[in-house]
Amino acid sequence: MSTALRRLRRVALACIAVVGLLLVSSPAAVGHAVLVSTSPEDGSTVATLPSEIVFTFNENVTTPAYVAVEAPDGTKVTAGDARTDDTAVRAALTDAGIAGEYRASYRVVSADGHPISGSVYFTVTEGRTVEKTRDDEGADDASFLHEHRAHFLWGAAGVVAAAALLLWPRRREEKEEK
Repeated sequence: MSTALRRLRRVALACIAVVGLLLVSSPAAVGHAVLVSTSPEDGSTVATLPSEIVFTFNENVTTPAYVAVEAPDGTKVTAGDARTDDTAVRAALTDAGIAGEYRASYRVVSADGHPISGSVYFTVTEGRTVEKTRDDEGADDASFLHEHRAHFLWGAAGVVAAAALLLWPRRREEKEEK
């Protein structure tokens, strides 16, 4: 194997390693809005259902914004559309008079255009007790690969482009030798 070919392989492997390290070490959601607080807080216990729920993010969020709050039996207690106010998303709630764990789910668009979604849970202590029939299975089940598929695609495209650029001079040399 020629020295030039070995050197080319080393450079190609180094480029692939650098791209791989950049993909692995990049922050989970560069530029995306992140939920910083809710009212009521995630995991908190309140006596009665508040008149509104507020999700606060670390940066501005835009419309469309969706909020859905469900009682333990699946009854929707969200009244009307969600409103955005810079970094906050608010939704009015109607009290169903049910005690138990409520799920509050949101889906907003961050300032960079990426949709952000998730759920928080809180418990209401006053009201009638009902059997929990709400299905929480898969409420927040977004895999790492699903969440970061764009990063992987851009990384793969970069590796292919780097390999093509590195191997292109070698093809020219082979054609000139013939």
